[in-house]
Amino acid sequence: MASSPSTVLIIGASRGIGLQLVEKSLAKYPTAVIYATARSPATAVDLQKLHKDHPNRIHILEVDVANASSIHLLKETVSQTTSTLDQVIYNAGVLKGLGPLTAAGLDGLKENMTVNLFGAYASAMEFFPFVERSTYPKKVLTFIGSSFGSITTFKENFEMHNLIFGTTGVNVTAAYDISKTAVERLAFELDLELRPKGVPVLLIHPGLPKTDMNPMGNITVDASATGVIDVIGEYAADREERFLDYQGKAVPL
Repeated sequence: MASSPSTVLIIGASRGIGLQLVEKSLAKYPTAVIYATARSPATAVDLQKLHKDHPNRIHILEVDVANASSIHLLKETVSQTTSTLDQVIYNAGVLKGLGPLTAAGLDGLKENMTVNLFGAYASAMEFFPFVERSTYPKKVLTFIGSSFGSITTFKENFEMHNLIFGTTGVNVTAAYDISKTAVERLAFELDLELRPKGVPVLLIHPGLPKTDMNPMGNITVDASATGVIDVIGEYAADREERFLDYQGKAVPL
C-alpha cells in the first residue's frame, strides 16, 4: 500500500497559499501527480513556471468555481487521466463586500457565498467519489477554512479586525466570515455522511498569511502552506477533531 499520495487535486492554485500548496506537495511527495486549477491558466504565470520545471507532475486545469458547469467539466477532464484522488484540497476563495455588513449588500454576500460555500460544495460533490475509490490509507477531502468563521473566537477576531483596519464597532469582513461559518457546517455535515464511506472531511485554518487577499497577514505564505500540507498528510481518520489549524491544533467552532 502506498506510503504517500500519488494524486492530489488542489482547487485554487494560481497564487498565494494555493500556489505554495502545489510547491510543497511537489517537494513532500516526490512521485505524486498534482492537478492544479486556475480560473485563467494563461495568466497564472507562477503556476506555469512550476509546470515548466515539473512538466510530467503538474496538470494545470481551468475552472471557474462560481460556475457548477465549469466544476463538472473539471471533473470530466480529471477523469480522463485518473479515476482516483488521494487528496482533494479546496482552496479557492474570495473576500468581497469589505465593510459593514449593512453596506455589503446582497451582491457582496452572494459573491462570498458563491465561491467560498457553493463552489466548495459543488467541488466536493464532483470529487468525493475519486477519493472514495482511492486505496491510499490517509486519503482525505480538505477545505481551507478560516478562524474568522468561528463563533467561539468572534470577539478575538473582532478585536483583530479593529487593529488591522482601524475600525471600531464594525466587523468589516462580516460577509466573508458568514461564508466561512457556513463552510464549517458544510464540512461537518459532509464528514458525517462521507467518513463512513472512507472519505474523512477535514477543515483547516491556514493561519493569517500575508497574501493578496490578506495584506496584513502575520505569518509567511511559506510557513502556512508547509503547515497545511503537513497536517493534511499526517491527518488520522480516527482523530476526533475535524477543524484544525496549520500547526495541527484544534480550532474551536
